[in-house]
Amino acid sequence: MVKRAALWSVALAGASVGLLAPRDAGAVRLWEEARPGWTPPVGLNPGGLSLSAMFSGSVASPDLRPPEFTTPLAAGGHVGASRLPEGVAERWLDLGFYAQPQFIAQTGYDFDSTSNFSLPPGVSLQRTRVVLHAQAHPLLQMRIEFNMSNNLELLDAYALVPIRRWLQVQIGQFRAPFSRQELTSSSRYQFADRALWSGGANVSGVRYLPSFDQGVMVWGWAGPRDLVEYYAGVFNGKGSNSPFNLDGFFLYAGRVAINPLGRPRALQEGAVNLPQAATLAVGVNAATQVRQVGLVTIPGQVTPVPNRITVSSFGADAFFAVRGASVYGEVYFRDTQETDTTSAPSTQSLGWLLQAGYFLPVPALRNHLEVVARAQSFDPSNCYTVSAGAECGQRLPGSQSREVYRDFMFARAYTFGLNWYQLGHGFKVQAQYTINTEHRGVANDPRVGSGVVANDLFTLLLTGSF
Repeated sequence: MVKRAALWSVALAGASVGLLAPRDAGAVRLWEEARPGWTPPVGLNPGGLSLSAMFSGSVASPDLRPPEFTTPLAAGGHVGASRLPEGVAERWLDLGFYAQPQFIAQTGYDFDSTSNFSLPPGVSLQRTRVVLHAQAHPLLQMRIEFNMSNNLELLDAYALVPIRRWLQVQIGQFRAPFSRQELTSSSRYQFADRALWSGGANVSGVRYLPSFDQGVMVWGWAGPRDLVEYYAGVFNGKGSNSPFNLDGFFLYAGRVAINPLGRPRALQEGAVNLPQAATLAVGVNAATQVRQVGLVTIPGQVTPVPNRITVSSFGADAFFAVRGASVYGEVYFRDTQETDTTSAPSTQSLGWLLQAGYFLPVPALRNHLEVVARAQSFDPSNCYTVSAGAECGQRLPGSQSREVYRDFMFARAYTFGLNWYQLGHGFKVQAQYTINTEHRGVANDPRVGSGVVANDLFTLLLTGSF
C-alpha cells in the first residue's frame, strides 16, 4: 500500500507539472554547457543544475518544434530543447517523465466466479517512466529509461555515437527496430494501449514482436528532406535485462521507412500539434531469430538432437495526417517452425489494425478534442494457412489463467473513443470503449476456456508528462 501510494504521488506530481508549467509538454533540459569560445548574449545564462532549470530550461516541446538533429523514437526518443542556438550546446543533461493512471471495467468479469478470463474493474498505474538522456561529447550520447509502475524495470540503457546524419551507431539495451506500433512511445498513442500482438510477453512467455533487447544497431537518415530512414540491428534475442546470450544464436531485425513528404516531426499517432500540410510515412520491417530449447528425439531416430525454433516476422505500416485528420494502418505476420514438428507443428500468426482520428474543426476545440476509432484482429496460432484440424489444437494445455489462455486465442476488437489533449500528447485524457470478441477457434474443444468470450472493455486513461 505504501509503495502504491508513493507511485500515485509521483503520478499526480507529473500531472501538476503538465498543468502548471508555462510551456509545452516535453522533456526538460536540466543542464547544458556551450562549446569553448562561445559567449552568450546579454540576459541568457545557460547551464546550472537547479530546480528552476527544470521549469525554464525547455523552450519548446520536441513534439512541436524538434531540433534538426532530434533522434527518432526508434533510436531512443525525444530529448529536451536547448536554450542555446543550434549546435552550441556541446554537453547537456535532460530529464523526462510521464505517468499513466487508468480506470478499466470489463463486461466479461464475473464477481461470483473464482475463474475469470476478464479483468476486474479498478484503478491501476499503467506506466510510470523516467528518462535521463545526456551528451558527454558531440560523438557520444547516453540514455537510461526505466519503468516503476509495478516494480523497477530497466528499459533503455545505451550509448549512441552520431558519426554522420546517415550513419549512427547504438549499443546497449533498447527496442529492436521492428513495427511502428512497437517503436512509438506509449505516451503518444491515440488509444489506451498497443495492438493485440504488440506489448510485453504474457505469463506464458509468448512475445509476438521483438522489443527491448541487448545488441548493436546502425541507423540514419538519407536523401532530400530525410526521404529514407533505415535501422539494422543484431541482438541477443533474450529480451531485456538478460546478461548473456545463452544459446549463441542472434535476433536480426531491420526497418526501412519512406517519408515522401519530408520526415514527420515526431513518431506519434494522431494529428495533434502536426502542421496542416500533409504528412506521410510508409515503413516495412523484417526480423528473424533461432532459439534452442532443450533436446528432442525425432520419430524414427534414437539420438536426441537440439530442438530449435525458427521465428521469421514481417510487417508493413503507413501513417497519413492532414488538417487534423489521421489514418494509420499496420499488418503483421510471423512464421514459427520447430524441430519437433510432431508435437509442435509449424504455425503462422497474422495481425492487422486500422485506426483513424479527427479533430473537430471548431476554434475552441481544434487541436484539443479528437474523435477516434480502431478495428484490429489477431490470429496467433489458428493455422489459418492450412485446414483446421487436430494439429492446430496441439498447443499449451487448457488453463484457467487468462494470460496463458489469450496467448493462443483468436481475437477481434473495435474501439471508439474521445481524446482531450491539453498539452499535446504531454497531457491528455482518453475515454474509450472496446467491443472485444475472443475465441479459441478449435471445434469441439472440451478444455476450460474454449469457445467465444465477450470481453468488452471501458478504459479511462490519463497521461501526464514533462
